[in-house]
Amino acid sequence: MIRVMVVDDTVMYRKIASEALGSFSDVDVICTASSGDIALKRLAANKINLVLCDINMPGMSGVEILEVAKESYPETLFVMMSGISGRHAEVTIEALQKGALDFIKKPEGSCIQANRQALKNDLEGVLRIVRVRMGLRQHRPEKNSTSCSGLPTNRSSSPPPVVMAAPIPSKVAVLAIGVSTGGPEALNYLIPKLPATIGVPILLVQHMPRGFTKSLACSLDKKSALAVREAQNGDLVVPATVYIAPGGIHMTVRVKDESVVIGLDDGPPENSCKPAVDVLFRSVASVYEGKGVLSVILTGMGADGLKGVKAIRKKGGYSITQSPSSCVVYGMPKAIDDEGLSDKSVDLASMHLEICKLLKTF
Repeated sequence: MIRVMVVDDTVMYRKIASEALGSFSDVDVICTASSGDIALKRLAANKINLVLCDINMPGMSGVEILEVAKESYPETLFVMMSGISGRHAEVTIEALQKGALDFIKKPEGSCIQANRQALKNDLEGVLRIVRVRMGLRQHRPEKNSTSCSGLPTNRSSSPPPVVMAAPIPSKVAVLAIGVSTGGPEALNYLIPKLPATIGVPILLVQHMPRGFTKSLACSLDKKSALAVREAQNGDLVVPATVYIAPGGIHMTVRVKDESVVIGLDDGPPENSCKPAVDVLFRSVASVYEGKGVLSVILTGMGADGLKGVKAIRKKGGYSITQSPSSCVVYGMPKAIDDEGLSDKSVDLASMHLEICKLLKTF
């Protein structure tokens, strides 16, 4: 069972969230709390696996509760409930960078029943991630499914195919990164450690809905020697700049007037993801063929990026993945590793060193 505490300063949201969680057969809402002080006392008195915590509350904020709790209860998972305004997005990104597992948007409609159903729908995906982190059997697995919020549930048990290791590239023209669950925390560590002399553009897909990637880009930009921006259609792709795919829309690259530019595509989701790593990586493989592509797959649920890495490897690119022990969820890297497509598995702590070595940036 997943033992849950709901933290919110309003009675209504505590009730709605508790009822939505209670509809799952493997969830037990142990307690609720109306403030940070009460939440910390109840964490001390109960074994809690998951805290569903409002971001903005009087007294201790959700981020402050997270920071204190992580010191004493590092195994307790936090999922934040957030509004959708700009300030809420900034605080949500801060919580994710400080170790929150994920977030859901707080329903803001006037109908309690509709709010409860919306919350339940969002919690379904979050609880899949929680089950994986806790090592629990998947709840109601979908046959042959692969998505942003779940590992493939019907993978073959046969050994992965033997794939010839790619030669270490003599030159790299672009770095392409795909990441999902645990991504903001991983990126908050990795991107600020990359030097301004990196010499190549960085194209990045972080699975995230609309309204949040701009805050992620702004936060990373303040901490990094590189320029970090939420990509816009037609942006010229230049070195020492990180282009983050906007939430809720696919990002690609294309050639225009002999230069590489960003393209945004409002097409259907792939792997239930939008933006999707596969969409970006396929375009990178095509545009940068023969010029040297380094792909990096970081922590995340599902297998988005597998087809894209195949395309990049087919065109002579080089692939590295985050090591299982350093992932929040070893899903996306595992999909690459299982297919024998990773040239090297690297701990997050040394990922920046490996990237700089391959880019010959010291």
